[in-house]
Amino acid sequence: ASHATWRGAPTDEGSDWSTTTVSGLSQRADRDTQIRVWNQALQADPTSALVLGQLAALHAQRAREGGMISDYTVAEAFARRSLARRTQRNGATAATLVSVLLAQHRFADAFQEASTLRAREFDVPQYRALFGEVAMETGDYATARAMFDSSWTERGHLSTAPRLARWLEVNGHLREAHRTLVQARAEALMRGDVTNETKAWFCLRVGDLELRSGRPKAAAEAYRDGLAIEPNDPRLQAAMARGASSEQRWRDAIEWGERAIAGQLDIATLAVVADAYQAIGDTAQSAAYARTLEVTLAAQDGPQHRAGSLFLLDRGLRVDEIRTVALRELEQRKDIYGYDLAAWALYRSGQPVKAAQFMQEALAMRTIDPLLARHATAIASAAHEQATDTASRRTVAALTVAIHTAQRQ
Repeated sequence: ASHATWRGAPTDEGSDWSTTTVSGLSQRADRDTQIRVWNQALQADPTSALVLGQLAALHAQRAREGGMISDYTVAEAFARRSLARRTQRNGATAATLVSVLLAQHRFADAFQEASTLRAREFDVPQYRALFGEVAMETGDYATARAMFDSSWTERGHLSTAPRLARWLEVNGHLREAHRTLVQARAEALMRGDVTNETKAWFCLRVGDLELRSGRPKAAAEAYRDGLAIEPNDPRLQAAMARGASSEQRWRDAIEWGERAIAGQLDIATLAVVADAYQAIGDTAQSAAYARTLEVTLAAQDGPQHRAGSLFLLDRGLRVDEIRTVALRELEQRKDIYGYDLAAWALYRSGQPVKAAQFMQEALAMRTIDPLLARHATAIASAAHEQATDTASRRTVAALTVAIHTAQRQ
């Protein structure tokens, strides 16, 4: 979420982020019908690994399409029942299980299941790429590199391309990441066996990369292409809210964000809307959304939500708690965004020199990301002011070098 304060919102006339209605045809009703049919098949054969696996995939698909988080839980249960019946020739169900665990932010469980799948089906490059994605999420970059290197020849496969593109992006190779994603999107859009949700998701991924690369107009175009396919996709609506916020189109950000929240209560989108209301001077609405975010964040199980935590840190809320949890979670999940959150929490608690040490780790992969750049610059400036001895000055100098290195990528 953007945290800048801007006086006098620009007119929304002609904005790339305007909330003009986008028409399209959703396949969500088809998913309900398919689930009913496969449930009938399950009644006829309650122990069929095939039927259980199909139901797992369909519930996972419906969760992505409609934002019903409970569908992920149902999908996991079906997948585990299927795998309990049979593991041989059931790799697709195992991959569904890994994806569902990732969606629930259960990274340790996902790593275990992905590792098992990779060992069992070592000759399938798509499963190696899946394991690479999980390893990347957990901060095991050595394993991620090995998995992506070994699946490079299959980079055009629709299940491999987006994972490899994210790996390329994390390593600062934006052009190659963009090329990989755009080619995969083109293939997905022309194939008749790819669901509308998946086609829209590829548009979302391209748009997100465009936005992080500083090309908001291209990002808006990609998101709108996705909305033309799935007009009520809450992920694309939330993306439009983020894009509008990045260009200080606050009222567009509010309308898109509220549409997205109506379909799926998402912490990151709550932060965008709260910021947008704050920017136009509606402090009451901003505070209401901030309270909703805080309550939702407190009710969540598992790892702390990073976007929500950053939002609270920027408002000086629960700083000590977030810092403690962020540092503890780094013991198990050492990825760059975990280091970024810990660094920002330390910075917000008045420890910029120590924050600089963690920020160096966040920049270790030379990732080009506006969020990381903004945090690194603020931390380096504050640490420079506070550095009073040789060790702290060396820390600041090392962070400065890391910032310049990432900028030269």
